[in-house]
Amino acid sequence: MDFTFLSDKIKARLAELQPETKPLCVIRGSGGFNAQPGESYIIPYADVIYLYDRRFSDPDFQSKCLKLSDIDQLLLHNEPFSALLSICVGKETVKLKISSAEIPNAELMLEKFESCREVEEQFMPPRAGKIDGAHHLSPMLGLVVILMFVAAVDDDIAKDEQEFIERFCGGDTKLYNKAYEYYQKHTLGETIACLALDEQQKMCYLANILELAMADGIYDSREQKMIETFTAAAGLDKGKVRTIEDVLLIKNQLSVLT
Repeated sequence: MDFTFLSDKIKARLAELQPETKPLCVIRGSGGFNAQPGESYIIPYADVIYLYDRRFSDPDFQSKCLKLSDIDQLLLHNEPFSALLSICVGKETVKLKISSAEIPNAELMLEKFESCREVEEQFMPPRAGKIDGAHHLSPMLGLVVILMFVAAVDDDIAKDEQEFIERFCGGDTKLYNKAYEYYQKHTLGETIACLALDEQQKMCYLANILELAMADGIYDSREQKMIETFTAAAGLDKGKVRTIEDVLLIKNQLSVLT
């Protein structure tokens, strides 16, 4: 559904809650929530989802705001000419039947939710009982592992990224395989927790992580978020980080040479 066709009352509320911010989309229900009669809407933003509904006899809409981080599952079950959208928060599940015309908007919301959850899982702190201060990664092994996290953050390890990691390992298949095995079993948070780096090693990590992130010509928000997590954990000076970032952005902007 187009935002311009939304009820003026809802648009006025959203203007107060999310000033100068447009929603990701607007999903209109075929009836009310949980198979109740009425009118209903789901309106997702970057970090929250607003639910609005009313019975046809009600003068105004009831509303609910759900933080994206509080949602356990978003499910979409396709049916002939329609679909059932479910939002699960703890023991509560809100269901809404939608028409086939609303399915692309629902899929867009699910894609946003899954993207956020993937990044959130990457940044989870170390799991209890798995990591402690006595188990440190060597600086070289740790960097290869982190490079793998950066390469995979957009769900697609580009050819340039794969070649970068292989070159970094210098043909050492034992190092590569050991790093890959660790990468498969741990989160980024666990990896960072096992590093003991001096200032020079931290800057070396940062330069190589940034270089890889820009290797495919796309420096997206998830890669930036991951790098911010590392720099914060490493306690790196923001000015130094910006300097390295700017230099590498210039270095990798090869389009200016064509």
